[in-house]
Amino acid sequence: TELFPAIQEVLLEFRAGKMHMEGTRVVADPRKGLVRIGRGEEGLVHIQWLDRSSNTIEDDQIVFPEEAVFEKVGQASGRVYILKFQTDDRKCFFWMQEPRADEDEELCKSVNLYLNQPIDFPTEEEENTLGEDISSRAGDLVGPSTGAELISDVSSSGPVKLSDLQRILSNIGPSGEAADPDGGLGLGDILKPELILPLMENLSLEQVASHLPEGQWSPEELMELLQSPPFRQQVDSFTYVLKTGQIDLTQFGVDPSKYKFTVLSFLEALEDSVAKTSEPMQDAEE
Repeated sequence: TELFPAIQEVLLEFRAGKMHMEGTRVVADPRKGLVRIGRGEEGLVHIQWLDRSSNTIEDDQIVFPEEAVFEKVGQASGRVYILKFQTDDRKCFFWMQEPRADEDEELCKSVNLYLNQPIDFPTEEEENTLGEDISSRAGDLVGPSTGAELISDVSSSGPVKLSDLQRILSNIGPSGEAADPDGGLGLGDILKPELILPLMENLSLEQVASHLPEGQWSPEELMELLQSPPFRQQVDSFTYVLKTGQIDLTQFGVDPSKYKFTVLSFLEALEDSVAKTSEPMQDAEE
């Protein structure tokens, strides 16, 4: 649960279990569940699934306006619904556990309404406070005036769409200037199976086992993990906080004054950090 950002405002909650794909079949998880739609600290809409027995969040996904649709599965005889993303192949299945089935249709409309709300950008006063807070933690990061110009540019023409948000985030850079050429690069562009698989030929799983959940892992299972929606969601979330400066780089052994808040600069910093760590070991061997 600690991996997921806190929900600042709960928009909608309803009881529903989740379902898993097994081949071409969809199998229900028998546990009592809760679907929660809320707005996170960063102002984006999240949809979460919780185990009602333990009150534990197991799934958390950010949904941008016009990115996904929630609808009934026509081929299923029961009260089965699907959250279908239109920007990739993610599909999340749920089975309703609310007592009244005749209210499912109205509930489905409410889900789509909240998932497709315009992004709630902060007011000018909140924005100035946010800008001061970020500046104090991240040095010469984007100033409030630049954020206001970007937001005003898109919000004046109507509801903010996914493409607008991507453009805003891609333009956030040091000192409020346009981002570097690598500013649009995300960790998801690097951690792709087709790029990682060749590395596995020279890297044993034992070398990365300490960074994986407990259990026995094969290269195929690792590739499945890299393609799973929860993993990609966490990678996207980490990319977001990295680019916006909402992270303490010193916890990775990185000096924030020497590197910029871009993925490429972050990877260069890690490479330098590893090189410095390995030098004493090489001297000792010699």
